[in-house]
Amino acid sequence: MTRKEFIKHSLAMGMGLPFLSSLLLESCSKETIFPNFETNFSGKVVIVGAGAAGLAAGYLLKRYGVDFEIIEAAPVYGGRLKKAEGFADFPIDIGAEWMHTEPSILAEIINNPEIKANIDIIVYNPQTIEAWNNGQLKPHHYISNFYTEWKFKNTTWFDFFDQYIVPHVIDKIKLQQPITAINYTDSKVRLTTASNQTIEADKVLITTPIKTLQNQQIDFSPTLPAAKTQAINSVFMGDGIKIFVEFKERFYPDIVVFGKIFQALNEEEKFVYDAAFRKNSSRHVLGLFAINEKASAYTQLNTEQEIIDQFLSELDEIFDGKASQNYAKHIIQNWSKEPYIQGAYSYSFQGNQRNIVNEISEPVMDKLFFAGEALSIENQATVHGACQSAYATVARMLKDG
Repeated sequence: MTRKEFIKHSLAMGMGLPFLSSLLLESCSKETIFPNFETNFSGKVVIVGAGAAGLAAGYLLKRYGVDFEIIEAAPVYGGRLKKAEGFADFPIDIGAEWMHTEPSILAEIINNPEIKANIDIIVYNPQTIEAWNNGQLKPHHYISNFYTEWKFKNTTWFDFFDQYIVPHVIDKIKLQQPITAINYTDSKVRLTTASNQTIEADKVLITTPIKTLQNQQIDFSPTLPAAKTQAINSVFMGDGIKIFVEFKERFYPDIVVFGKIFQALNEEEKFVYDAAFRKNSSRHVLGLFAINEKASAYTQLNTEQEIIDQFLSELDEIFDGKASQNYAKHIIQNWSKEPYIQGAYSYSFQGNQRNIVNEISEPVMDKLFFAGEALSIENQATVHGACQSAYATVARMLKDG
């Protein structure tokens, strides 16, 4: 189920689930994303990118005793998994935040019966839901009976990986080494970094965001097949931004969407929400989530001050000037400005999604492999979709190898 399908299903069917505090996760997920297979592969794998897909791929390779390295361009690992500490009395997910599936997916990602993952999870079902449309704020609180998702309570998606995945691969991660070229002409694949270092591998798994491939930040030699390049350019990944503002007093509902209520919830392109919802927090923190053109209105501004000024101005219009009156501080994560990410996540496809994903996922000369959230057909644009894609691709790589 894709991200948008999950939202649509939640609204259509309703999910009245109890509060899931201190949930002892067990491997009962219906996703079954962790593969089991046999392999005799004895070479070296280089993973390009240390986001969710890259970290998950390394985790699986470690389980199968395969030699690997994870090469990350940024100075930190995590990719679009990112948190801010110290801003409030709870960690802020300035990257991926919602689960978009059953919480048991966490156990499926770990797939280790010896690990008892005691993780605080909350049911995210806003009780006060309003829509700002044509200059009016209208309540739609009845939707609280139908709309439910899940979030972390005292931790974040980043913390989950940092605790359960990263310790298994941390010694294999190399940071601040952008890959600028990949030559797969000979029996060994040679990767060149921005500092002109060379790394050799038998197989390479590329997990960078689809936008970096579209912008040709890596030079491939030979060039990638025309059909693959066309498929890569058929995926739409728009702008993305998250803003969190602390206010002295709370004057806002649990969530405000923009436009017609059901269309806005289904498209999920822009909304503001109580970021402290069920966090047992004493702070008043409002979050903005925006992607695509709704995000571009902010990301194309020149300075952070211009961004926060515009956001506060919008809130003042909605809430009769209360935003500026109660403003305390803010934090902005402009994903479109991140040089090795450049946007939010894959959103749509110019053509048949399955055909496009299959084309991108097809290995090149059994040396180059691709994985990431954009390449999960069933769980596109989600963290567990990135893991699913990585696990499936590694299994294919090792079985074929």
